[in-house]
Amino acid sequence: MASMPLRERLWPRLLLSHISLATIPVLIVGLLLLTTARQSIEDTVADGNFEVAKRASNEIRLYIEQAQNIIRQVADNMDMLDATEIERQKIIENVVVSHELFRELAVLDLEGREESTTRLDGFLQSHPREDIELPQDIEVTISPVYIADDGLPMVSITLPIRRFAEVTGYVTARVNLKDMWELVDSVQLGRRGQGFGYAYVVSSTGRLIAHPERERVYRQEDLSSTAIGKALQTEKSGTLIYSGEHGEVVAAFTPIDLMGWKVVIEQPTAEAFARSREMKWEISILMIVSAVAASLIGILVVKKIAHPIYELVRGTQLFAQGQLKRTIDVPGSGELTMLADEFNNMAMNLLEKEKQLQRAERLATLSKFASILSHEIRNPLNSMVINLQILKRDMDKPNGVSDKRDKYYDRVMSEIWRIDGLVENFLTYARPPELSPFPYNINDLIDEVIDVHQGTAYERSVTITPLYGKPGLMAAVDTHQMKQVFLNVMINAFDAMDNGGALTITTRSLTPSWTGDLTRDISTRQKYITITFQDTGCGIDADQLERIFEVYFTSKSAGTGLGLPIAQQIVEKHEGKIEVESTLGLGTIFTIWLPAL
Repeated sequence: MASMPLRERLWPRLLLSHISLATIPVLIVGLLLLTTARQSIEDTVADGNFEVAKRASNEIRLYIEQAQNIIRQVADNMDMLDATEIERQKIIENVVVSHELFRELAVLDLEGREESTTRLDGFLQSHPREDIELPQDIEVTISPVYIADDGLPMVSITLPIRRFAEVTGYVTARVNLKDMWELVDSVQLGRRGQGFGYAYVVSSTGRLIAHPERERVYRQEDLSSTAIGKALQTEKSGTLIYSGEHGEVVAAFTPIDLMGWKVVIEQPTAEAFARSREMKWEISILMIVSAVAASLIGILVVKKIAHPIYELVRGTQLFAQGQLKRTIDVPGSGELTMLADEFNNMAMNLLEKEKQLQRAERLATLSKFASILSHEIRNPLNSMVINLQILKRDMDKPNGVSDKRDKYYDRVMSEIWRIDGLVENFLTYARPPELSPFPYNINDLIDEVIDVHQGTAYERSVTITPLYGKPGLMAAVDTHQMKQVFLNVMINAFDAMDNGGALTITTRSLTPSWTGDLTRDISTRQKYITITFQDTGCGIDADQLERIFEVYFTSKSAGTGLGLPIAQQIVEKHEGKIEVESTLGLGTIFTIWLPAL
């Protein structure tokens, strides 16, 4: 079951169909609600901000109109009274004193030269004023906004003085726009510090003339190239969502009549559409709760339907793994229960057959070992008997030679040690010692084996060349047993090169890729260290290559046939693998795989 793709299992398909039928309608309704609610909230927020912008625009317009009306009254007084210069001076000074919005008033002649002024120095400019534009064919002129020496915004408003429909002069005033700045500062949307909104005023050229951040006004920041600036130039009023320097914002803008300015209200969408996000979470939670409830109900239903089938599949998998003592428990009396009973009966029969087969295999193995041991031990025993008989006859002679006795004694002892080696190898394979793994550098371990047997290689005219891929290849190994593995492989390589040759030992770290070979017991998810022994010997015949890891199989006249089987057993106990490739007449390659740390 674990190896079967999820989409092919029965219970996920049943559960998915149940959840789909229960949750798809809820999801559709929820998505419709999300779309409708978001659009409604965004429209409401945009309309609300637009109304705030209109109110601010109206207040600024009324402020400017108030200044114009006062200036017009001054111009009318100048027209109605044939006043002297002193009386004119008093009129304009009373206006400045009575209205804080005026910074300065002046009466100009037709050329724009000052005739009266409220400046404290009282100095009248003899040349025409260049900072204002005299109204010719229009009722009033308003200068661009500029910043006075005290850091406050100012604008100059100029109206003509008419007498009998004829222009006799001009009245100009510097109007303080401090109230406009205070109005802009007072407009705040949302909670300060959590994405609050604010207002600002832009001139007809796209330059900031009022903003909560005074530095931007002082440096006369130009917005004409920005997204909001382009919208202000192409549209009279409206709303806009765009990405600014501080993230996405929603903006509403409207013009200030007669001025050419525009009031903009901006608010980050994170704050403006907070309610939309809250509603989104609420609807999402509702959908999740509905899906969870449908899943719980589906699990109960699917469990009742799929549990018998799952138990049957699980039981058959256990049987396939050899766990024949496990029974399949499918309650009820239906067809699946009958099938489970038949599988249980089949498992009991297989278990009995397996016991019989194990007994037969055990007897066959003991018989083979007994035959091999008797054959291997009989020869040294016969040699010992013959040498002991010769030794006895020599000892019965009164003039026996002691050197001969020592020679026969040494032969007997040699055969005894030979039998001891055979028995030790047999016990090593039949009852291998426990591993004592310890982190060790494989390269260092190979160097130790090479150092010990470098003399043997020299005597046999074999050149050993180690090639290490990395300086430190760590693995958890029993160093004593792993040295025995390396030694057995090296001795086989020496024996294959009777006339000398080259043995190349290569180590590297790699993660094997899947080749489709089911007999290759190497995990593709484990990182391994590979040790390759490549000789230039005579090679191994294809028929013998398939049997070199069989117990007591050897092609050597003096071999025991246990070296490579013991090496394979040790490597596999380390959760590794040993492989061999050989080409007759060219050489042999042994590859040992060990799990890397």
